[in-house]
Amino acid sequence: MNWVRRILWIGALTTLLVGGWLFAAQNRDPVRVHYVVGEFAEVALWKALVAAFAAGAAVVGVFTLIAALRHGLVLRRTRKLVGGLEAEIHQLRNLPLAPDPEAPGDTRTTRSDAAPPRRLGRDA
Repeated sequence: MNWVRRILWIGALTTLLVGGWLFAAQNRDPVRVHYVVGEFAEVALWKALVAAFAAGAAVVGVFTLIAALRHGLVLRRTRKLVGGLEAEIHQLRNLPLAPDPEAPGDTRTTRSDAAPPRRLGRDA
């Protein structure tokens, strides 16, 4: 199976090289390149096209990198928050169980002795 993958990679590389060579051969006419702050002298069309493609790819790469860094920071913050909440759950699980309300000497009030709960928000 490795040899099939290797043959596919060699075929893809060969196709890319031949395609690039044909692209450069068919687009060798000299052109003037005007940009924001100036102008280049005569340069081959294929070089101008490759430079424009590379510049666009670099701009997209910068924006993608910024988005990936923001995503990483949000993920890190979320993991830290989840870790804190897991620690809190662990602490709550380790609390001792409540004493039996039926036991003698218990001073807590039962539900029947307590005042009725107040209604808040939409329950009112």
